[in-house]
Amino acid sequence: MIKLLLNTVVQTSNALVQKHLEWIYRITTTKPAAIFVACCLAFLLSCLSIARIHFEADIFKLFPQRGPLALFLDTMKWTGSAGNAYFLLEGDKEQLITEAETFAGKLRGLSVDGTPAFSNVKYRVFDLAEAQSFTTFMGYAVTRPQLFVAPEDAPRYRQFLGPEAVAASLRKATTELAAPGSLVDIIAVDPLYLRELILPRLKKASQALDLDTTSPYFISRDGKVLIIIAEPSRPVTDIAFARKLVAAINQAREGAPVKISVAGAHLSAVTDEAILKENVIVGVLSSLVIVLGLFYVAYRRFLPTLLIPLILVYGVVLALGTGGLVFPTISIISFAFTSLIIGLGTDYSVHLYDRFHFERSLGASSEEALRLATVDTGHALFTAAMTTAFPFLSLVVSEVKILSELGLLVGLGVIFSLYATYFFLPPLLLFMEKRFPLKAYKPLPTFGIGFFWTAGRRHWRTTIALSFGAVLCLLVSATGTSFESELKNLQPRYSEAFLAQEKVEQHLSVSRKQLIVAVEGNDLADVLSRGSRVDAMARELLQRGELASFSSIGQVINGADDQNAVIAELRAGLGHARLDADLNGALSRQGFAAEPFGQYIRGLAGLAEAEPLPVREGIDRLSDSPFRGIVERHLIRSESGYHLLSYLNYNGPEFRQQPFLTALHNDVPGARATSVDLVSGQLLDSVRRSFMLALIVGSLLVLSLLVSHFNSPRGIFYSLFPVTSGAIAMLGLMALTGMRLNFMNVMVLVTIFGMGSDYGLHVAHRVRGCAEEELKGRFVQSGRAVLLSGLTTIAGFGSLAFTDYGALASIGWATNFGVAATALFTLAGLPAFMYYLNTIRKRPPAG
Repeated sequence: MIKLLLNTVVQTSNALVQKHLEWIYRITTTKPAAIFVACCLAFLLSCLSIARIHFEADIFKLFPQRGPLALFLDTMKWTGSAGNAYFLLEGDKEQLITEAETFAGKLRGLSVDGTPAFSNVKYRVFDLAEAQSFTTFMGYAVTRPQLFVAPEDAPRYRQFLGPEAVAASLRKATTELAAPGSLVDIIAVDPLYLRELILPRLKKASQALDLDTTSPYFISRDGKVLIIIAEPSRPVTDIAFARKLVAAINQAREGAPVKISVAGAHLSAVTDEAILKENVIVGVLSSLVIVLGLFYVAYRRFLPTLLIPLILVYGVVLALGTGGLVFPTISIISFAFTSLIIGLGTDYSVHLYDRFHFERSLGASSEEALRLATVDTGHALFTAAMTTAFPFLSLVVSEVKILSELGLLVGLGVIFSLYATYFFLPPLLLFMEKRFPLKAYKPLPTFGIGFFWTAGRRHWRTTIALSFGAVLCLLVSATGTSFESELKNLQPRYSEAFLAQEKVEQHLSVSRKQLIVAVEGNDLADVLSRGSRVDAMARELLQRGELASFSSIGQVINGADDQNAVIAELRAGLGHARLDADLNGALSRQGFAAEPFGQYIRGLAGLAEAEPLPVREGIDRLSDSPFRGIVERHLIRSESGYHLLSYLNYNGPEFRQQPFLTALHNDVPGARATSVDLVSGQLLDSVRRSFMLALIVGSLLVLSLLVSHFNSPRGIFYSLFPVTSGAIAMLGLMALTGMRLNFMNVMVLVTIFGMGSDYGLHVAHRVRGCAEEELKGRFVQSGRAVLLSGLTTIAGFGSLAFTDYGALASIGWATNFGVAATALFTLAGLPAFMYYLNTIRKRPPAG
């Protein structure tokens, strides 16, 4: 019953496809003008649709905006770090400082379209123009140590107030006041240099960089790199502004005596866009030349070769035009995947023309040869195209936008390229036969494919054993395949932004990685209270060596517990001492008048009776000072409430993130966390779910198509064995060569599965149901087309392997491995399996 039902399905589907292809043959050979007009109309409508598309370069917009990724993007938006430009100056330390002042002035003077290019430029802890607000804040902070002095520094603060320390500080102040250009105001509000206990703490928290805390400049501890941080006046999404900004920056740093390199979103957007476009355009053009060269060398016909670019352009334009109706914005990376159509779209012309030439060389008429090519070989092409397109189209339902886009574009591109071949090639071949007829159709070169047929049948046991052995070895190797979680490794590897970012990590990074914790709510007191619990957890991790450091508002402004600890230390040390009298006497002995320091002295004298102060008061004071960046980095107020951010810096696996996240969820309910590792894990999960969905749906669709095409399990095996082996080989070879799977090249598995089944399908379709003496000729004909198809696919998509863009290069190499292995298993392995299944197993038993 099941067999009867299966046979009915196969016969019905084959009959429907046959009728469809008969119609295509009839309409293209009898009404080519009508077909041409209809195709031109579809092309023009697609061009109009493409004109509405916005090409997106931001990779993060292509993934679901939730979980760690949502917080990651939120923190960049809140703190402004997403749009900052980072200028790295390298050279002699003294020269760096001088040039930093000069170059910062140039940056402040840059303009784009008549408006300032940067809204803020910083290269030191505070700008000299803010000296008064700096002085005011310091005058407040040094007399309120309970708010701003770390509990562990409270004993040192008390020592600064000892008689010997006071005398030494006043002598230092006298010396500095005698020097030209001295900061009189800061000495007036703090003659005892108590700020030396506060400034390093503030500077450390002001940026997520490992800076020399003894210098007022943003300079690395090794003194080799000084960094200028500038905030562009417009967001990176304004790509026209970004291009002009990069041009202005390049002009500003011409002739600088020190090396200046740039990192940041604007530079990355411009350079990545330029590199990606250059890679795609160069890859497309070079691969097109190779594809056309291969076709012409194999078939020596000019017009069919010339038709291929038209077919490819038509397929891509119709795919993009249709995609534009579904997606108003399309990723430029998704667009890069359309280069796959160069290889796939050429396949159909190769198979169709190869069959036409083969039949003509056997003496068939033009009409009969064209009918066999369109209807018989066209049937295999139809099934092959659907087995390639459907796995891609199944990605449309993916929650990952980039997979939805490329699935739709490539899937539709394959189908449109197939029909462009159906509609354009037959009329052209008939036109050639009438206007440029060949005297004789000579047999085409075999490229040594006959050797595989003969060797496979003669040594079928060895060939089968070697095939399974190779697959087994590669399968073992494939178990070592790992996943690339570093997003930066998918960027252009030699762009300035990438290299500058590496220098930042080498000279200025506090640690290799960072986890951000956000505590949020509408009540600031509650948010700060819950944030203190995050601080306590971070201190414990720091003591255990899991963290390299951490940064929070609690490390700059003491909470109630830390304030009480500082107060207790000060009370124990100062007691009932007459600090005001001692300080007045010390000032007099050093020749200072006491009256200008009255408020300072009264503040210090009252420390013995100090009480805790509201944290909000310290935050407000910081916000009105040159150190406002500390508050902006750690505490953000938006329409949804307050967001308190803590930055946990770590180097690697010593930080056990999952136990920490579990404890965070239990101790601080509602807190969110993000890091590059967490974002990578989230993206990996999204891609994995989409990939498994595409693999399951695509596999079922491919299997259904193969079942509807073949009426025996052997045909299905001939189609699936090469592609399964090719996919395993791709993963195994990637592991052997040190390559890793990533968010982009994992989709090549879908490509290989959909496309690779075509190779075995074409061979199985051609050799089924024919006489023994025709087998070799048919295998050579279909094998030649498979070989050329593999080469054109490698030329079309595998050429990306040589690009500088890490994501595209990984896609190219994965494609090369998978396609080459699938073609090899098809040509070298199938003859042995066919001989065994079709001949050996059908022989009657001896005796």
